[in-house]
Amino acid sequence: MAATPSTSGSFVIGDQSASLGSQVTFWGAQWWKDNALSGGVAPASFKGFADSATATCGEPWTTRPGNSSAPPVTVDGVVPMAVSSTVTKSGPVISGDTAEVVLVQVDPGYEPNPGHPGTGTVVGIVCGAGGVPAT
Repeated sequence: MAATPSTSGSFVIGDQSASLGSQVTFWGAQWWKDNALSGGVAPASFKGFADSATATCGEPWTTRPGNSSAPPVTVDGVVPMAVSSTVTKSGPVISGDTAEVVLVQVDPGYEPNPGHPGTGTVVGIVCGAGGVPAT
């Protein structure tokens, strides 16, 4: 079961923050500090948006070369997001895994400016690693 955001790409959160009811930061200049990943710290240049794929369990994602890709200007109230255990940088490309896909209720005031973090609350789990639908 795959979740598809309304735009190409997907916001990403860390796997250690993805439990139901958790407050998460899905976009911003401090993404790498605000998200706990079981596979280690993310590159400081990653801002939280992967432009190469939609949120699909078990599928990797990448950003285009350079810093983290710019996210969409607006987002729906509840958004499927990729949950990563690892985010790495190889040359100019940042990539990661999608261990889970969760639904996040976006807090009011989201702006795609890294100085204004996107935050929300995990309200559902779409699927776990390997594409297993949540029960």
